[in-house]
Amino acid sequence: MRILMVTAEYAPLAKTGGLGDAVASLAGALSARGHDVKVVMPLYGDVDRSRYDVGRVSGLPDIPLRQGRVLHQVRLHIWKDPAGPDVYLLENDTLYGRSGVYGYGATGEFNDTAARQAMLGAGALALPQLLSWAPHVVHVHDAASCLALVYLASWDVRDTLLADAGSMLTIHNLAHQAIHPRELFEDLDLPRKMAWHPGVMEFHDDLNFMKAGILLAGHVTTVSPTYAREVVGDPEYGCGLGGVLQGLGDRFSGVLNGMDRKDWNPATDPALPASFSAKDMTGKTICRAALLKECGLEDGGPVLGSVGRLVPQKGYDLLTESVDDLIADGWRIVVLGTGDADLSDALREAAGRHPGRLAFLDRFDEDLARRIYAGSDVFAMPSRFEPCGLAQMYAMRYGAVPVVRRTGGLADTVIDADKPGGTGFVFNTSTTGALTDCLVRAHAVWQDDKAWHKVLRAGMATDFSWDGPAAVYEQHYRKLGATRVHRPSGEGPTA
Repeated sequence: MRILMVTAEYAPLAKTGGLGDAVASLAGALSARGHDVKVVMPLYGDVDRSRYDVGRVSGLPDIPLRQGRVLHQVRLHIWKDPAGPDVYLLENDTLYGRSGVYGYGATGEFNDTAARQAMLGAGALALPQLLSWAPHVVHVHDAASCLALVYLASWDVRDTLLADAGSMLTIHNLAHQAIHPRELFEDLDLPRKMAWHPGVMEFHDDLNFMKAGILLAGHVTTVSPTYAREVVGDPEYGCGLGGVLQGLGDRFSGVLNGMDRKDWNPATDPALPASFSAKDMTGKTICRAALLKECGLEDGGPVLGSVGRLVPQKGYDLLTESVDDLIADGWRIVVLGTGDADLSDALREAAGRHPGRLAFLDRFDEDLARRIYAGSDVFAMPSRFEPCGLAQMYAMRYGAVPVVRRTGGLADTVIDADKPGGTGFVFNTSTTGALTDCLVRAHAVWQDDKAWHKVLRAGMATDFSWDGPAAVYEQHYRKLGATRVHRPSGEGPTA
């Protein structure tokens, strides 16, 4: 099949979290299964063109794309992913020339985010005509890419190479919906009725790109079965769109993400000071000692690692509130991540109170993240919600036993040690006490070498490859021929 993927992130070119890894891994898995996958994403100013050999596509003209009264010229670049897919990058200095995928940090979201997302959607749909390549499926990822489906539904594509394309949306995180003020609608070059009730983009007098994508996609998936149930069954998880998703019926399903087992392999990972496998764990001991030295920590108890975005969703406040008790119990703690200023300050202050026992690394560093997975005894993910999560899969692969809250993909991937085949430790409620009690259980098992290695090896043996999920996506793709794009009924005010 010919599959056009549209995304704001693609690892290693640009990523802020799990989205970039998940899209790249899925695209690679589908390519390995014989499909012709082409990916479209923006060419951000901080993409390292020389490192990844990103270059102009020869023989193709610039693409003129209009937004309201502004005519943008878009240049096409390409990166050949060693995993198979061709990744096309849209270059436009005005909208994408700066560093950053979304903005955030001290400056907040970019003030032209809607225009950037519109350019991605329109540019992606221009690609098939330029390449004389007719996709069977247009598969968009998360809200930042949803305008590709909106344009597919609103443009007349009957005599184009998009005429027979099915459409799919994968929701990696429903909390991020690309909601914009309605006054920006005039620059999107779309039918006016879409922005007023009952239009597909209308959302409490604003524009909601995620809502439109959900209503217009032939099929919608999210990244774990449990998260799919949570978003339609609990208003807190549904983020205002639970009812919309529930209304899809069998057009909505959860497909658990996989991981790239070739890339994430402690037996071959060049970022580690020593290699190891489930058959020979000698290198794990070396990695543990090296991590303690690198982070300036003393040995003496179990090593607790955590890597992620410092945001309330991830439950880092629960970890910071339990630090003193954990240190008193003998834990050595390493946290790597950036994000919320209050959480960063709390972790920095805790590291100051506990020198030699707690290290906080306030940066993004993938090689160090890999060394934390390899050097930790335990890996903490106390998330309030977690659509899928990849870090717990990486941790198990690298012999770090996960401690997680029972939610979303964490519930689907980690089996509590109290159960047969246990691979980690699971707690139920988002409270400091629940996390602390779970870590007390983990500490007790860690002191029993035989029991600990049983849990550790069960996690290392778990197969989280993309083979199964990619086959499920194939099944969905094949069913999309009869539902190229959905056009919900209902009229609003016209232009």
